Amino acid sequence: MRWPLAAKTARDWRGGAIGIALTGAAIGFFDVLVYPQYAESLKDFENVGWVQGFVGEAGSFSSPAGFLATEFFSWIPLLLITLAIIAATGTLAGDEGEGTLELVLAQPVSRRRVLWEKAAGLVALLTLSALVAYPAILAGRLFVDFDLGAGPIFEAMLNMLPITLLFLALAFWAAAALPTRAMAASVTIGVLVFAYFINMVGASVDALAEVRKVSPFYWADGGRVLVRGFDPVRAGGLLALAALLFGLATWSFERRDISGGAREWSWRLLLGRRHGRAGVALDAGESVPGVVRPHASG
Repeated sequence: MRWPLAAKTARDWRGGAIGIALTGAAIGFFDVLVYPQYAESLKDFENVGWVQGFVGEAGSFSSPAGFLATEFFSWIPLLLITLAIIAATGTLAGDEGEGTLELVLAQPVSRRRVLWEKAAGLVALLTLSALVAYPAILAGRLFVDFDLGAGPIFEAMLNMLPITLLFLALAFWAAAALPTRAMAASVTIGVLVFAYFINMVGASVDALAEVRKVSPFYWADGGRVLVRGFDPVRAGGLLALAALLFGLATWSFERRDISGGAREWSWRLLLGRRHGRAGVALDAGESVPGVVRPHASG
């Protein structure tokens, strides 16, 4: 097998991916089924400010696009991102804490290859998890009058991936640069919560209307895709930022001293400086027991 680490990573995290895929499929199916029963009553929420953060640019909460944007596309990306953060930090910092990453890096394989294969396995898993809900939503349309085409729905499904991959790359960078999995996960989740909060509040508070544009959730608005179609510029911008963060993750991982347990915090770790367990910079030729130096990058 040419990508053994990618396959292993996918196997390790398939349980969580299956759970999220089934959850998304169930929510999508039942959202479509219950829409006709709530369509009229939802018109009372048209002028509620906080609703706009969920509806996005879909316009009306009572429309099929607005309902699906609120009840599906405002929540499912969060589940995918949560899996991305847990898996990315677990497959790097988690494996390091358990001492298994040392064994992998002791093999004749470059650190870059290790990181890229692990990322490839998670990208494939997240993509499948995101798309499983699509046939479930289409199945729901067979039973009720849901005036929203299959094309826009599929485009909105694909639109969940760029922001998911953005936070996946951020989690990889945090796991490669920060000393522990707990710290890497905490930082990434903090960024996630802040970005989501700014986007939601900014939709109903005029003073934050421009500030919310710093949030990736603003650019990944599923409601906009449902009514205007897939925007390659917005999606491409998120993917470009994800590529940049993954490049930083690769750079940090190649310079990281791997230890088989907890390590002390140092800002130099974030900048890619090499340290031993005590946080002292290592010069060429120095060694610290328990520390595996990186192989040359391929």
